[in-house]
Amino acid sequence: MNLAWLKNFVGFEVPDEQMRDIPYPYVEMHTHVILKCAQAFGFLGTVVVGPLVALSRSKTRSLTGISSTACTCGKYGVLLSVIAGPLMTNRVLSTKKADRDSVYDRCYRLRYNKKQVTIDRGSVVGAVGGSALAGQMGGSPMLGALVGMSAGFISMMVYSYTSPKK
Repeated sequence: MNLAWLKNFVGFEVPDEQMRDIPYPYVEMHTHVILKCAQAFGFLGTVVVGPLVALSRSKTRSLTGISSTACTCGKYGVLLSVIAGPLMTNRVLSTKKADRDSVYDRCYRLRYNKKQVTIDRGSVVGAVGGSALAGQMGGSPMLGALVGMSAGFISMMVYSYTSPKK
């Protein structure tokens, strides 16, 4: 990961020679999988598991209890991604007997995958915006970040897969 990766992620046009500069392909691959796991586990913890757990207990069957449990489950889901992401990446790379060139090639193709970059960008912008908005409204910045990340992730996924091809 370098300045070209960051510029591409933010949305700037990056020349191909800079896109080809991938000094640490394994780090970039692990980062990609960790981010995908954080999106999936954070969404599932916040939107599915947290509310179901809260509703299953009589003491948390309130709006406050649901939001608190959703925040806890979403937070642990994101933390789990830091462990699961590298394990999943290493497992797939070893199963496919991937070498440095194949990992480099995958990272290069991911940089040009506009749908993936848009979804990742949406989840990060949603998390930052949700945290800031919740903090300004006197709510939990963590829950705001989780809900914002989930909303950004889902909305950009819908946008990316339903918008007409250019």
